[in-house]
Amino acid sequence: MQAGLLMKSTTNKFAESVFIDSSAWISFLILTDSNNSRSYHIFRKFSANTKLFTSLFILDEVVTKLRRTLNQKEADKFYKRLTDLEKRKSIIILSVERSIVDKAFDLLNKHPTPNTFTLTDATNIILAEKMKINALFSFDDDFKRFKSKKLTILN
Repeated sequence: MQAGLLMKSTTNKFAESVFIDSSAWISFLILTDSNNSRSYHIFRKFSANTKLFTSLFILDEVVTKLRRTLNQKEADKFYKRLTDLEKRKSIIILSVERSIVDKAFDLLNKHPTPNTFTLTDATNIILAEKMKINALFSFDDDFKRFKSKKLTILN
């Protein structure tokens, strides 16, 4: 796991608020990931004033991937570090209530199959809209196809 999880710049203004998707976390945490270096550089661009968000759905995806790819110890380290950051108010871990899932299904119906846009992807968009988050950090190509004037995709 990268040593400096969420090392924020004190000067760069990159985005006011950012929702961090599972692909961004995974690329950052798994050193052999093809986007590891890119994720590290994007995380470093966040300023001390950047409001960071993720969700319990994202936590689930990241922990599952870490357990499968690395081991339980690395999953534990990530969870502990993330909850420590949450306690210090450096990140907000959003819950995914039923109303969010319902709205996510409405969004999925606007992007019917065959499409790899997932329920979790849709909840990311709905949560970003609800919280007025202006950027989504993801290496997931499905977000490149999603067009929104209110949400910038960082990758």
